[in-house]
Amino acid sequence: MASSSSSSTIVVKVLSSPRVFVNFRGEELRDNFISHLETALEEDAIDFFIDNKLVPSNPIETLYKEIEDSKIALAVFSKQYAESKWCLNELVKIMDNVNEDKLKVIPIFFNVKVDDVKNQRGEFGQNLYQTHRANSNMPKWEEALKSVTAILGLTRTRYRTERDFIVDIVQTVKKVQATLSPESERSNMFSRNISLVTSSGNILSGTMELSIRNPPLYGIKQRLTQLEEVLFDFKYTKRRIVGIVGMSGIGKTTLAEEYYKRWNHTLVFNKYISGNQEPHWLNVTLLNGQELNDGAEMFTKKIFVVFDDVSKEQVDFLLEYREKINDGSKIVITTCDKSLIKVLADDIYVVPGLIDKDALQLFKDHAFDDQACSAATGKFPKLSKGFLEYVEGNPQALKELGKEIRGKDEDQWETRLKTLPHCCNQKMLTDLKLSYDKLSDQEKDAFLDIACFFRSEEEDYIKCLLDTESSEVVRYLAEKLLICISAGRIEMPNLLCTLGKELSSFEKNKLAERLWDHGRTIDILWSKHVKKDKNKVRGIFLDTSKFGDPRGKALDKIDFIERFNPQNLRYLKIYDSLCPQHCEVDCKVNLPEGLEFPFQEIRYLHWQNFPLEELPLDFNPKNLIDLRLPYSEIKRVWKAAKEAPRLKLVDLSSSKNLNDLSALSKAFNLRILNLEGCTSLIKLPIEMKNMKGLVFINLRGCVMLTSIPANLVSLKTLILSGCSKFNKFELSSENLEFLHLDGTAIKSLPNTIKNFQKLVLLNLKECKMLESLPYCLYKLKALEELILSDCVMLKRFPDIKENMENLQILLLDGTSIEEVPNILLHCVKSKDQVIFQQPLRMNGVSLLRRLCLRNNEVIRTLGSSISQLYHLKWIDLKYCKNLLSIPTLPPNLQCLDAHECSSLETVASPLALLMPTTQQVPASFIFTNCEKLDQVMKNAIVCYAHDKSRLLSEALNRHNKGSAFEALVTTCFPGNEVPAWFSNRASGAELEPELPGHWSENGFVGIALCAIVSFKDYKTRNNDLQLKCRCEFNDDETSSSNFNCHIGGLSETGDDEERMINSTHVFIGYTNWLDIKKCQKEDGKKGCVPTKASIKFEVTDGTNQVMKCEVLKCGFSLVYESGSWEASSGTECVIQGESILSSFLRGLKWFFK
Repeated sequence: MASSSSSSTIVVKVLSSPRVFVNFRGEELRDNFISHLETALEEDAIDFFIDNKLVPSNPIETLYKEIEDSKIALAVFSKQYAESKWCLNELVKIMDNVNEDKLKVIPIFFNVKVDDVKNQRGEFGQNLYQTHRANSNMPKWEEALKSVTAILGLTRTRYRTERDFIVDIVQTVKKVQATLSPESERSNMFSRNISLVTSSGNILSGTMELSIRNPPLYGIKQRLTQLEEVLFDFKYTKRRIVGIVGMSGIGKTTLAEEYYKRWNHTLVFNKYISGNQEPHWLNVTLLNGQELNDGAEMFTKKIFVVFDDVSKEQVDFLLEYREKINDGSKIVITTCDKSLIKVLADDIYVVPGLIDKDALQLFKDHAFDDQACSAATGKFPKLSKGFLEYVEGNPQALKELGKEIRGKDEDQWETRLKTLPHCCNQKMLTDLKLSYDKLSDQEKDAFLDIACFFRSEEEDYIKCLLDTESSEVVRYLAEKLLICISAGRIEMPNLLCTLGKELSSFEKNKLAERLWDHGRTIDILWSKHVKKDKNKVRGIFLDTSKFGDPRGKALDKIDFIERFNPQNLRYLKIYDSLCPQHCEVDCKVNLPEGLEFPFQEIRYLHWQNFPLEELPLDFNPKNLIDLRLPYSEIKRVWKAAKEAPRLKLVDLSSSKNLNDLSALSKAFNLRILNLEGCTSLIKLPIEMKNMKGLVFINLRGCVMLTSIPANLVSLKTLILSGCSKFNKFELSSENLEFLHLDGTAIKSLPNTIKNFQKLVLLNLKECKMLESLPYCLYKLKALEELILSDCVMLKRFPDIKENMENLQILLLDGTSIEEVPNILLHCVKSKDQVIFQQPLRMNGVSLLRRLCLRNNEVIRTLGSSISQLYHLKWIDLKYCKNLLSIPTLPPNLQCLDAHECSSLETVASPLALLMPTTQQVPASFIFTNCEKLDQVMKNAIVCYAHDKSRLLSEALNRHNKGSAFEALVTTCFPGNEVPAWFSNRASGAELEPELPGHWSENGFVGIALCAIVSFKDYKTRNNDLQLKCRCEFNDDETSSSNFNCHIGGLSETGDDEERMINSTHVFIGYTNWLDIKKCQKEDGKKGCVPTKASIKFEVTDGTNQVMKCEVLKCGFSLVYESGSWEASSGTECVIQGESILSSFLRGLKWFFK
């Protein structure tokens, strides 16, 4: 958390909850996001530490002490975070404490990608390496960044507003705080009236003490509660059969036993049947020696039976006699196989892994003796964390691994941790292998392929790679709980993945080996001692980044084919793991004599930087499904077209010599084709029209491309971005959904585009030659986004004869369009068949949310119908230098940016319709450098902002949202005076208003704030200019209340374009701050609200450029429901503009038209 300020302010909120330490980039976030977060933490009474402008000369140990005193850390990553060695050193300290289980960390990603932080890429990575390239701490920082991103965090881009983001952060903090209170899992003595059949055949009946003193069962309370919710209570009148399922070791039996202990006294007939091989379970135990007939006790009473590790025979019995079992009975079944009970069970409970806190405690119980556990220092806490991450909450694995390393030193622990991913604990291996042994050969192959090569890949993709019955195989593996399918991807627990890798080795799998281990792969490929033609290998994954010699290795073509059985090899991948995005790296596997490839079973070939100009002549693609040769030297795939009936995916991206694709013309089932960056490619073969399943083509950056086949009927996504020689678009595909033509040389679109009824996105950005759009554009009923940015030749938007009801984003910036397209009018036939134009009402209004007209130097007005765009949230009018007026705008607008509209003279009054709202989203109206606006127009803007803020404030009140983190409404425009209606005004950036008693009651809805800021040829950086306000309310008898608020700026606009502000401007913001009384109640104060206030304004943008900005004057006023400001204030706004009532009624009239 680097800081450059000379002042020193440290915020420590002393409350009762566990301390939260906030790690962040001060210069970038302190005066915006962090100040909002600080307010939210205060409101929820969360004890926190935030370093506000700590002096650089202070030692960082001061902050280390704060970290030590904290229980939770928020690591807030932003684009400039990595520039600060303070931030990075703090992070290292945080992760050290996390590894020692002294601290919980919550990663927060503020406008930065998680992968960029994890892999130090993008702008985040550039800032790190450019600033600290030679720093000796770099390895520690990289490790800390990688470790922290492995923890589930919160990402700003997933939230609609910053407020939603902060609310979720606070809720997450509170949840973590709750977990820090130890769960009491007490031992107890236990006697129950039971019948128990063991796997050894012993029948234990009557009163029995199951456990003299139970060891702690971590997490059992939560699991029991969840199971009881599934089973319902014993008052439930219907029969209930529930399965408890989970992988081996997860705790199914323990849970079933505990549930039985808790409830077996409830009914007279209680049985616990253990072991799925017991021959006497039915006659002796379940029937108590009775005949199997309607008079049997189990059919005449309510029963409570647990079948632990149920057998198929037991399931068949229950299926046959289920209807004879009385209502109100409970039957619990445990199994590793969901398919066994899916017909029988009314519901299934999947046992989850232990949470981290419980898992750590269980691991410690078995990995340390009492003395060692109490003295577990040094590397042990961090190493323990590594074991926990691997085991993923499996209790049995935690016990076995703990026992295995008990009494060993740190080096032995570290060595074992490194071997875990490919060397399973032998007891766990035996237990896990029981499920594997029950699989068929085809199912075993699928399991091993996923474990070694294709973990976390998409489900449909894996099914393609496996054999023809793969759908059934994948489903069966999922029911056996050997894999899980999540969000369309096939995942596998670490324990099972290790099992698969062990079983795939040559020693344990005589059918076919899978070469996933680098050392073993090198031995097979290059060792002189390996016998030829004896290696039955199913797959090879070779990571060239692990080669010791940077020049790579030469592969002899004869050796290569003689070392492997050609009937087995299915998967071959040669790649560089340090370059996951397939960047251009040197070729590491050289083929000086070429390559022969007689492997006819090959399904997956991925060879990064393939060094030859074409694939071998003997390559037979009859079984090939996935071909990836990025950054290769190929000029063509093969010399002639070959039958490739199963080929689904081809990636030849950045193969700069590729000029001929005709060899793929017989790949009739191809679905995905990636040719991005193939700069020598001129055209695609006409035979591609026969590819009836082709859905995706990426030709981005193919600068020589001039044409593509017209009849690609199945295509859904076509990317031609940057194809600068492509000048004629003639595609015919009724299935097209995403079309990128940006940067092409097209002059027009064909009228056949009206057939693209599924088209969602049409991107024509920077089509410099585009002169017109087809008249039938309005027929694209599914279109949601139309991008025409920088189409400089485009002067006219076609007439919209029917409503484009799904259009949400329309970007017309940089065009020469002379008037806003009237997308609200459609043709209606009257009774006498006369066609006339009629504006759409609320039930037919467009969904347009974003309209951009930036840099349009022709347009003069927007047209009155724009007010009916009910869903419009964002209008960008920057640099529309001939725009003269702005009409009444729609009611839900959140941002209007009219920067540098140098001819703008008039705005409507009201500026936008005022309507009742349930939304609490702030609004911003920016008129920077609009020098021709007179005082009347400025008053109209302010009057609307005032009325709008009151509606938003009332909405917040109705929905109990408390106070806003930022101003409800902000506006800015040229000017040098605080409006006269502000009851408190002062020169400079500070004022101390005296407030009347009980000022926050009797219709109080908020506060108006104003600052006059002088700019001296100021240029914004990333448009993050903000005007901040810090208010402190206090007096001699009540405690103080502090609030941060931003009252204007440019960060709301959402773009990074640099802009200059060249005069003095007025910034006005309205905030509700309705929780001042609430804060007092929470602090136990019953007196009046404070009547003294200290208010300070500050301009910030995270750079030194802000020094060119100065707050010259400022103002403060209370806002009440009466329609005016403070009772004593005169207000030209009310005189000049419409009253809130008349504006509101006008909005209602429009609403109900």
